[in-house]
Amino acid sequence: MAEALLGIVLENLGSFVQDQLATYWGVEQQTHKLSSNLTAIRAVLRDAERKQITSHAVKDWLQKLTDAAYVLDDILDECSVQSKMLHSDDGQSSCLAYVHPKHILCRFYIGKRMKDITQRFHDIHEERLTFELRVGVTEKQTVNDDDDWRQTSSVITEPIFCGRDKDREKIVKFLVEDASSSEDLTIYPIVGMGGLGKTTLAKQVFNDHEISKHFDLRIWICVSDDFNVKRILQSIIECSIGQNPNLGDLEARRKRVEEALQSKRYLLVLDDVWNEDREKWKELKGMLECAKGAKGATIVVTTRLQEVASIMGTHPAYSLTALSEDDSWSLFKHHAFGLNREEREEFVTIGKEITRKCVGSPLAIKTLGSCFRNENEIKQWQNIKESEIWDIREVSSSLTNDENAIMRALKLSYFNLELSLRRCFSFCAIFPKDFEIDREELIHLWMANGFIKQEGNVEVEDVGNKVWKRLYDRSFFQEAKANRIGMIKTFKMHDLFHDLAQSIMGEECVVYEEGKLTRLSNRVHYLRLLNSNKFVDMAAFKKVESFRTLLDFGLGLHHVNIRLLPSNHCLRALHIRSTLFSPLNDLSHLRYLSLHRCSVLHSSICGLQKLQILKLEHCGGSHNFFPEHMTQLQDLRHLVIKDCPKIAEMLPNIGKLGHLRTLNTFAVGSKLEYGLAELHGLSLVGKLHIRGLENVSNEWEAKEANLMSKKELNRLYLSWSDSPNSQGSNVSVERVLENLEPPSTLKSFGMKGYLGRKLSSWMRSVVVLKDLVEVMLFDCFFCEELPPLGKLPHLKRVELRRIRNVKWIDGESYEGVEEKAFPSLEKLNVENLPNLERLLRDEGVEMLPRLSQVRIDGVLNFKVPHLPCVEELDARDIKAATSFMEGVVENVTCLKKLLIASMRDLKVLPEKLSRLSALQDLKILECEELRSLPSSFQRLTNLSKLSILNCHRLEERYKRETGNDWQFIAHIPNIELESFPSHGVKPALSFSGQ
Repeated sequence: MAEALLGIVLENLGSFVQDQLATYWGVEQQTHKLSSNLTAIRAVLRDAERKQITSHAVKDWLQKLTDAAYVLDDILDECSVQSKMLHSDDGQSSCLAYVHPKHILCRFYIGKRMKDITQRFHDIHEERLTFELRVGVTEKQTVNDDDDWRQTSSVITEPIFCGRDKDREKIVKFLVEDASSSEDLTIYPIVGMGGLGKTTLAKQVFNDHEISKHFDLRIWICVSDDFNVKRILQSIIECSIGQNPNLGDLEARRKRVEEALQSKRYLLVLDDVWNEDREKWKELKGMLECAKGAKGATIVVTTRLQEVASIMGTHPAYSLTALSEDDSWSLFKHHAFGLNREEREEFVTIGKEITRKCVGSPLAIKTLGSCFRNENEIKQWQNIKESEIWDIREVSSSLTNDENAIMRALKLSYFNLELSLRRCFSFCAIFPKDFEIDREELIHLWMANGFIKQEGNVEVEDVGNKVWKRLYDRSFFQEAKANRIGMIKTFKMHDLFHDLAQSIMGEECVVYEEGKLTRLSNRVHYLRLLNSNKFVDMAAFKKVESFRTLLDFGLGLHHVNIRLLPSNHCLRALHIRSTLFSPLNDLSHLRYLSLHRCSVLHSSICGLQKLQILKLEHCGGSHNFFPEHMTQLQDLRHLVIKDCPKIAEMLPNIGKLGHLRTLNTFAVGSKLEYGLAELHGLSLVGKLHIRGLENVSNEWEAKEANLMSKKELNRLYLSWSDSPNSQGSNVSVERVLENLEPPSTLKSFGMKGYLGRKLSSWMRSVVVLKDLVEVMLFDCFFCEELPPLGKLPHLKRVELRRIRNVKWIDGESYEGVEEKAFPSLEKLNVENLPNLERLLRDEGVEMLPRLSQVRIDGVLNFKVPHLPCVEELDARDIKAATSFMEGVVENVTCLKKLLIASMRDLKVLPEKLSRLSALQDLKILECEELRSLPSSFQRLTNLSKLSILNCHRLEERYKRETGNDWQFIAHIPNIELESFPSHGVKPALSFSGQ
């Protein structure tokens, strides 16, 4: 840790000298002494890092070094901030500024601080002589600083499921057979030490085909350290009904859980349980037993602790053992060699020895294996095998020998990282365990804290993406989730990696969960508050020497006065929830600012000369939300606005922010300084939602937005409102759209409120739209055509709403075309396209080989095509209901889920309904004229769930009759005639979550 930080400080000190700031502030002498001492200290750091594991004195010395390095970095940054403030807009210093009393005082203050820190490093340099640290020692487990890991050709994603097939089969057999006959609620613990793959095994069981068929409801909850009964109940409710009812009262939650679980055979997985409080578990168990689930309802618990299993379990725990030697080697090979790499004999011999040291832990094996994936030097493999870390047991450790071996393997992987990667990884201790980390958010925090910087022509964000990928490839990160266009959005860290990061950070990083925060160590640099609300005594910061990051994710530090933070703070990152925010004058070092529920930005924000990232969520309330002169923030790179409909206008002259890369929302204003031309010179990346297009004053303005030049845009959304007083009411919307041509790099495109009849030429171009993955078109009432969606090779999702005049989704000609139409489409949502007749104008064209989910709502006479792969169909408000249902039975024979709703003219279901032999879930809602189910209904042998609501004629008949008509559906285990699942409700329109 110290070595990584010292590297950053030395680099900053070099820039300080190179930029002649040392001369400017009159501290050349101190700078030379510092550089000399730091270089000498750095020469022994690798030996010190190795010895600190067993020597408390060396560990304490490294901590002193780390503390001093933070202070020096703060001083260097203070010099940079003050220099920037003294320069005018044209880059020239004001002559009067040098003789201003404030500047003279500042020079004296910085000179004194540099003198003090120079002496401090001199003392540290002298103290290191007492430890007999060797100069230039290269630890066997570390790589050369300059050894650049090459990019792999393919990403190593989640671990292969190696050696656990028998474990999965045994657990599945127990749940499906043994537990299914139990009248009582079964609790089945899976126990094993960290890193053995308990969670991975539980997920394999949870998603097993037999399990999904056997249980009516499956719920997964990650518990971790916080065994909070109210939170667990809330999670059960959300997983069961598909929404958050926001129930605050414990009794209300208990009742809702009872409603959700009653008479259902459910599987509830409580993952990663640590709580040994018998009373808390008895409380939760009692509530679940009162819910009266069906016979066979089961709770699976994963835990490292046998004591937890004894407290919770009604069945003997399943003990997960280490992987066999053969399975361990198979897993190591997969990560170290990949598919195509030659397994040279000398590598195999060393690899097997390393694998044996990992004591059968999948986590340790895949982590170390990943280190070697592109390492062709036998020396590096030999160094890992012979590392002294294998032989060291930490004195204070309470881990078992096997657990120590796993942690040592992880430490070896950590020391094998480049210095820049080490710092970025260890910072992740600021996130709680099991936290779903936003990748972009993490990279922004790395930027703010100076862990990553621009490298030549490579932008700092791209450096951050590269660092993240390297850590992910080496298994420090896992469970990466992509968004709808295939970009990694979130990920997690394994608990043991979190433990490793926390052990490296020590007192530097604190995650404070609850209670009153009254005192912090002077060594705290990074603080995250959870559930803290107002119980934070700002006097707790009084002794903190160099405070860098404060992330408040609790209920909010209401009415925070920033001046209550320590006077010598140098905050780089601040995330805070506050309805009233005090002036920001004292935060001149700030690079990252995230505000929630702020009604207006204080004008002092204009003084944050180093601000790079500004994020606003649920903010606004004043028409002039942004203060004047915000364009002074010339370092601003990311302006992210989320769920802020009350922000009516953007900050004026936003085009002057020449470094701006992210501007996810741009509201077009009626004045020139708020117009589209402001986007002209900005090199925007990622997502851009332009709203208020009705305010465009002329066609030229749209052209000046220069969207085509923004090659790194991948999501574009255009919105017009129906405001009758818009300034651009006489401007041709068709010409505006034509002039907003985007680059051909788009992955996602959406448009709302467009009132033209014709589309622009670029929207009809397969070349421009070639990379699209999803398309959303809403409220385009008068459009007579749609883009050539069927010919877009990568298109996976299409959502169309309220388009009155189109007859087919793709009106292109396919004559002479060999490719299938819609070759990649997976999801199709069509709502209120009353005149839609077919998907394609050309009949007989082969199409939709991958379509699996369809929703059709509000069409008059739609002809159902052959849909060979569709498994889920949601059909609502279709006028020609009888012919539509006959088309479904004939052409959608692989259906597993079918929802029929608001078909008021539907009197009977097709007699050939039994052709839907794969059907498992049937919901019928508000079909008021439906009178009977066909006799072939009884041949739907896979049907496991039937829900009927507001089909009055049908319900009355089955409530009245007790003959054969009732008997042929009596075998269905879950019939609901009086309730309908809330997850059938359609989602609200939003571009904000893309």
